[in-house]
Amino acid sequence: GSREKAPESAPREMAKEADGAQEQEEEEERKSLYVSPLAKPMIADKLLARTLKLISKAVSEKKTRRGVPECTKAIRKGQKGICLLAGDIYPMDVFAHVPTLCEEKGVYYCYVKSRHELGGACQTRRPISLIMVMEPKDDSTYAKTYEQVVAGIKAIHPY
Repeated sequence: GSREKAPESAPREMAKEADGAQEQEEEEERKSLYVSPLAKPMIADKLLARTLKLISKAVSEKKTRRGVPECTKAIRKGQKGICLLAGDIYPMDVFAHVPTLCEEKGVYYCYVKSRHELGGACQTRRPISLIMVMEPKDDSTYAKTYEQVVAGIKAIHPY
């Protein structure tokens, strides 16, 4: 069963990259139907694009924590960074404790429309509900992007 699937998915991957933008938009329409009532502040447009770029840079440097337990542990230990949560997680009890924890520890957080978007930025096929980008060291390649994103989040943040 699974052996026949493998070669078929390889060309599909290449095709996806070729007309990626168009297909991605269609995917977004389909997948982010549910928006959690907790999902504020939601980021969009330029800041979103910048944030996703930041995630992919941070992932390539292994400076991310992904998944609820891993992020919770990092925040609790007092590590600094930005928390990005997906706005379409159901049930919301799964991650309802994270924003309050972030606020206590002074970690910035914001919501992205869909978990598929976060997964895409991490270069995995797996949808990711929560990812934390660690604060970069000064010589890091994504330090500048990180500063821009933090400034953007500060501008829209409720607290």
